[in-house]
Amino acid sequence: MKDRRNFSRVEFRVSALLQAEGVAIKGEVTDVSLHGLYMETDEQIPMGSPVEITIYLSATTEPVVINVKGTVARLVPGGIGCAFDKMDIESFAHLRSIISYQGGDESKVMAEFSEYIVRKMHDE
Repeated sequence: MKDRRNFSRVEFRVSALLQAEGVAIKGEVTDVSLHGLYMETDEQIPMGSPVEITIYLSATTEPVVINVKGTVARLVPGGIGCAFDKMDIESFAHLRSIISYQGGDESKVMAEFSEYIVRKMHDE
């Protein structure tokens, strides 16, 4: 099976909360891209389920969070892969910073995102 990931994925371990169909699942994100993430958890949610994901970036008094709406795209024993469908500008900015910092190539990350936007506009 061809790997359809078109974005730089970076290893990034951080807590997250995934909510779907009245269920809240806590887990740990192990890698993330501008298009999705993989979260370690023993829980399972059906493929294609819409989810709301909250990624916690700091444990300070005013934690920084990334809020994303997505879809369950992959299920494996011990984890869930989610594709991002929608996020606010602030969450996108935090995510872009993480990927650029962890991956070390902001121009590549932005080029990937631009290509993605053009493709999305073309598909609609």
